[in-house]
Amino acid sequence: MRREPDFEASADMRLVELQRAALGVPAPHRGDWESRVSTEGGAVEAEGEQHLQSAVLAVELTASPPGDVIPGAIVTLALSLTNEGAVVARNIRVAVPLPGGATYRNGSFVRDGRPQLDDAADELFGPGTAIGNLAPKSRVTFLWKAGVRLGNKPLVISPTVTAEETAVVGAKSAIVSRKAGAETGFASQVQRFDRALYDETPPPLEELPIYELDTEEELEHEAADAALSEYRPPMEPPQQPIAPPSQPEPAPPPDQPSPDPEPGVPVEEPSTPAPPEQPPDIEPAAREAVVLYGRLDRPSIAYFERIFSGSKPPTLLNHFILGGALACTRAIDQSDVAGLKAHMDAQSQLLQRVVLHEKMGRKEPIAEYAGTMLARVDQFAPAPVQAAPATEPNALGLQVELEAPTLAVLAKMQGDSGRWDFTKARQLTLALQARRVHAAAPAERIDAAEAALRTYAQTAATQLQRFFVRMRIDRTTGLLFAHDDALDSAARALIAALTALFN
Repeated sequence: MRREPDFEASADMRLVELQRAALGVPAPHRGDWESRVSTEGGAVEAEGEQHLQSAVLAVELTASPPGDVIPGAIVTLALSLTNEGAVVARNIRVAVPLPGGATYRNGSFVRDGRPQLDDAADELFGPGTAIGNLAPKSRVTFLWKAGVRLGNKPLVISPTVTAEETAVVGAKSAIVSRKAGAETGFASQVQRFDRALYDETPPPLEELPIYELDTEEELEHEAADAALSEYRPPMEPPQQPIAPPSQPEPAPPPDQPSPDPEPGVPVEEPSTPAPPEQPPDIEPAAREAVVLYGRLDRPSIAYFERIFSGSKPPTLLNHFILGGALACTRAIDQSDVAGLKAHMDAQSQLLQRVVLHEKMGRKEPIAEYAGTMLARVDQFAPAPVQAAPATEPNALGLQVELEAPTLAVLAKMQGDSGRWDFTKARQLTLALQARRVHAAAPAERIDAAEAALRTYAQTAATQLQRFFVRMRIDRTTGLLFAHDDALDSAARALIAALTALFN
């Protein structure tokens, strides 16, 4: 039986009740799911409503670590939905948009303890995941990992949960703070960084990365950038015209007039000297260079077209695989004295192993997928440049010329094998990437394909420098599953130009 007055209620609540009674205002109606009220002494069951009569969905989102993260850190996010009501919660849908400062770690999405495909994670981060109905005292859990990108703003992860005739409680945002001062430690040296190393929309100065290249690394990457830049054929000096020999001056006219010829005697015509003999034309010496050749068949182009034109955006790993397919490894006589074919086959197997391990959920350091340098670049020797061999009906011929700066960088890689890593493996692949194409197609289409090859190589070189800086912060294979819109656009243009050569 309720006591009068109710001393278990707080003084403020009693004052509110007295004011309502004086004004004649009825007490507010509480929902069926509000089974308890808070008091100073604890929780007391509401009068007349001792049992829930509806569904109550409790939502909880946690982040580990909860704060003080730096760029490259991995944050584990856990979301749970529990029906604490008395009836079934129907037509539940949950969505958790990813903040701009975080990227999803492929292969880390788990629902109710079971690994899921990345498509399920994309659904959760986009339109939302339809859970359906949830019985009382039942729970649904989601677990995934996110990588922290460059920046200084905290990560705010806000879940959105909807259901029919169901009260939703909780659903608070998880705020992951960043470590103070981590991004501004080298603000005075920020002008030394290349703006192309960061996103298309450059962040403020305080958001630039904290890593600074040392002198040796700057020299090495400047040389690599110059070596892997657009190929320009050398200008041959024009042939100097050979001056004609000097003609003898005509004899002066005689002082005395010639005597008249006698009648009947033929007049002798003056003789004209024969022109001097012209020297034979000098043929220019054949240009010598290190030229490599390759081929790309039509099924391979169709395979890359499906990858780069699908609904799921391609990753950097897909671009590295495409670069290996565009690499030229043989001389004009199909010989492989430098062992480039064996090297590229081994690198292709390593990249495919990354894809397999990611599907299996295995996380390995990126250094485990560098392999070794099997090529012997010291075997390269300049040879006279010859016409490209004839192409097959269902394939394209590829060609690249290795200039002196590129050969110097490759020789340094071979001589310093102890510093071989994943980035240098990509530099070697980029150096071998084709810059010219041969096909039975109109000249304007071939020119367009070669322009697309050069554009893609230049964009890949810029992205590789950006990848080098980011790998100093995050040394896991998660970097391989990032996206680059500029590189994706260049790849699609290249694939379209190569496909047009078959039409």
